[in-house]
Amino acid sequence: MATIESYMLETPEKMESIIEKAPDLFAEVKKASVKRIIITGSGTSYHSGLQMSQKMQALLKMDVRAMYPFEITEDTFLTDNEQTLVVGISQGGSSYSTYKAMKIAKEQGCMTASMAGVENAYIDEVADYILTVACGEELAGAKTKGFYCTKLNLLLLALYIGSEKGMISDESFNSEIAEVKKATKHFRSVFDASEKWIEEHKESLKEIKDIRITGPALLYGDILESALKLLETMRCPVTGYEFEEFIHGIYNAINEESTVFILDIGDETRSDKMKEVLSEWSETIYLITNYESDNANLVLPTVDNKEMLTFNFIIPLQLMCAKIPNLRGVDPSTPKDPQFHMKLGSKKFNK
Repeated sequence: MATIESYMLETPEKMESIIEKAPDLFAEVKKASVKRIIITGSGTSYHSGLQMSQKMQALLKMDVRAMYPFEITEDTFLTDNEQTLVVGISQGGSSYSTYKAMKIAKEQGCMTASMAGVENAYIDEVADYILTVACGEELAGAKTKGFYCTKLNLLLLALYIGSEKGMISDESFNSEIAEVKKATKHFRSVFDASEKWIEEHKESLKEIKDIRITGPALLYGDILESALKLLETMRCPVTGYEFEEFIHGIYNAINEESTVFILDIGDETRSDKMKEVLSEWSETIYLITNYESDNANLVLPTVDNKEMLTFNFIIPLQLMCAKIPNLRGVDPSTPKDPQFHMKLGSKKFNK
């Protein structure tokens, strides 16, 4: 039976394959007259859009934003609708809320694109452009490789549109692709370092009761995704915050039962002090970096390019989801109620 861990290990190969097939996948959408992009989806799908929107906006020099499906109404589309591209993401392809948001956009004259992890998805029915995320099946409840592959799909969408519009030179285009490939090459070494650290700390990690994750704005979507995955699998309260937001009140909730993961990519000068202060209240404050530090609990051998850290940095938190829940008597690959969405009528079976 496939597990979260085995799916994670497929990620580099799947990403390489997506890059190879991208010219055909984006052949039509890259020609569209786009001046604004809205990315919509729930849970992991929303987090992928949130994580990549800033990078896409920088590449395209246009408004790119991520929105939850419930935020999208007719009032969302007041101007330039015919040049607005709404990208609906649903790895399973069957989200009613994402379908509804795309349908509203289409009715208001927008272009729509679907990014599902399967073919013939429900959300494809309302899409002008079908941009399937070819990550392969991922039956484990907590999705990981699909998150990386969706982020890559969004980056490629921006690169191909930008290249077609003449906003991204061939040199820059090729450089971005090369940097992604470097990140995929680092995936296994980060995985191995994370696995070793988790094994060494499994006894304390299995006793976790309450988790906070904080880190840089550059990884905010990844922070929220890490929180969601840990919540799904550890079955305890988990929240994620950007560093500056964390220090505006959130720290007051830290006590002896709190576990805090501080993610630092070298931009935050207060990380060491944060760990020092929080350690007065809890013995489980962990600093994760990609640079050598006497205060770091785990140093990750990531890619150097900070904009590509999204493909490396949260591997330890995802891997924790695969390894620790079993020690707590929880199968992390199976949702608490596999029939949950069926009971609530929140998803549709794909064809």
